Amino acid sequence: MAKIHYPKEEKPKRNKTWYKKKTERGLSAGQIVFRIMVIISAVALCISYLSIFIDPAFMAVPYFFGLYYIPIFLLNIALLLVGLIKMQRYLVVSLVALLPSLFFADLFVKFGSEEKSVSGDEVKVMTYNVGGFGLAAKGMDKAQALAKISEFAARESPDILCIQEFSSSDSASLAGILKFLPYRHSSFNSGKHIHGDIIFSRYPIVDSGFIHFNESISKSIWCDIRINDVTVRVYNCHLQSTSFSFAGTLERIAHKGEFTDEVKSVHERLSNTNIQRSQQVGTIHDHIAACTLPTIVCGDFNDTPMSYTYHRLASGHKDSFADGGNGFGATFSILWPLLRIDYILVPENVSCDRTTVTRVPYSDHYPVSTLIYF
Repeated sequence: MAKIHYPKEEKPKRNKTWYKKKTERGLSAGQIVFRIMVIISAVALCISYLSIFIDPAFMAVPYFFGLYYIPIFLLNIALLLVGLIKMQRYLVVSLVALLPSLFFADLFVKFGSEEKSVSGDEVKVMTYNVGGFGLAAKGMDKAQALAKISEFAARESPDILCIQEFSSSDSASLAGILKFLPYRHSSFNSGKHIHGDIIFSRYPIVDSGFIHFNESISKSIWCDIRINDVTVRVYNCHLQSTSFSFAGTLERIAHKGEFTDEVKSVHERLSNTNIQRSQQVGTIHDHIAACTLPTIVCGDFNDTPMSYTYHRLASGHKDSFADGGNGFGATFSILWPLLRIDYILVPENVSCDRTTVTRVPYSDHYPVSTLIYF
C-alpha cells in the first residue's frame, strides 16, 4: 500500500534583522556621552580625595579638584541618580567613587545634634574674620560694623575670641571695645592706622608671641592662656589670602567678556597663594610640634576641608564642627554654602559641643564658636 505524504509544516523563518539587533546592539550617542561623563566625574572626585595628601608646592593640580570638591561631588550624585532611573550598569562607577565621601561628609554638613555627656571646665571659643569692618552688608559703614560686631560678641560672651583683620584708624579704639575680655594679644602694623589680628581672653595670658612667614606680610599669633588649672596655647592664624574679589572678578568678566582669560588669571593667583599657604602651614605645624602644651588652632585658613592646608593643621587635633556641629559648616558668605574656610581645631582629648556658625551680615565671613571642656 502506497504511503501518503502529507506536506510538512514549515517553520517560521527567523527575523535576521531582529536577531542582529538583539545580539549586536550598539550604544546610542546619549549612552556614550553619559558613560564618558560618569568616568570623568568619578576620576575628578578621586583626585579631589588625593588633594589632602599632596603638597601644592610639589604639585598644584590636585588642589583645584579639592577646591571644587562639592560641585564635583554633586555632579557624581546627579549621575548616580540618572543611572538608577535609567538602570545603567555604569552607576556602579559613580557609587564606588562616592563611597569615600562618607568619611568627609561631617566636615561640611551635619544634621541632628548629638546628646553628649560632658564634664570639666566649660570654655567658649570663637573665631571671626571681621574683614576690616569694611565688608558688612550694604548700608552699613565701618563704624556701624564695628559697633554691631562688638554687640554681637558681648551677647555671645566667648571666653576666648580670635579676631582676624581688625582695622581702625584710631589706635585708641581697641581699648574701648570688648571690655569683658580684659586680656589681649595683637599683631598690628606700625603707624596710626592699625590692622592685624587679636586674641581676646577672659583668662590671664601668661606668654605670647608671633610666627613670621618668609616673603609675606601675613603672620600668625599665639598666646598661652591659664584656664583655672590648665594652661593652653591658642593660635590665631590668618593664612595667605587669595588676594582677589569674587565681585570684582565677575564685574571684569561682565565688562570685558573675556571669561577664559579671567578664569585663567584667577587660577594662577590661586595656585601661587596656595603654595604660600602650604609653606606657612609647615611653619605653624613645626611650631605646634615643638609646644608641650595642649593647643587650640583658630582662624581663617583660606582653604576648604579638602585641602592639604587644612589636613596638615588638623593633624593631632579634633575639628570642632565635625565633633560638635549641626547644619552647614560653610563660613564664607559669598557662594554659601560651598566654602568652609574658618575653623576651630582643639586637642584630641577634649570634648566639643554646640559648635555654631552664626550667619550675621557684619562681614563676608561668619563667626564660628564652640564649647570646649577641659
